[in-house]
Amino acid sequence: MKEKTAKDLSLFVLRLGLGAIFLAHGAQNLFGMFGGVGIEGTTKMMESLGFSYPYYSAIVWSCAEFFGGMFLIMGFFARISAILIAALLVVSIYKINFSNGFFIQNGGYEFDLLMIIGCAQIAFMGGGNWSLWDL
Repeated sequence: MKEKTAKDLSLFVLRLGLGAIFLAHGAQNLFGMFGGVGIEGTTKMMESLGFSYPYYSAIVWSCAEFFGGMFLIMGFFARISAILIAALLVVSIYKINFSNGFFIQNGGYEFDLLMIIGCAQIAFMGGGNWSLWDL
């Protein structure tokens, strides 16, 4: 396999994987799909975490996950979507996971950090040639 083809394939697989995860999480938070809590439950979570304007925070957070995931899958504004999702993950680590330490079995930030690394890869390299419109 040519190096360029391998690069494009690896970025495509990474975009699909990350995008599917965030699309699903956004669908949980927005619509209550896949056993999620919907926007009401997400609003309560935002309120318990001390966010100002928890309803609007829940809408912005959930839409960023849902549409950011969809855009990653399509390769539409892939860099911007990856940066936005990475920023959400940094906030998530700070507000939820950091006090629990590193390991996920203790509620730590291990998984979020792995997702940030994947988003960083897309932010640095773009979505690859198999993208609709990479910016």
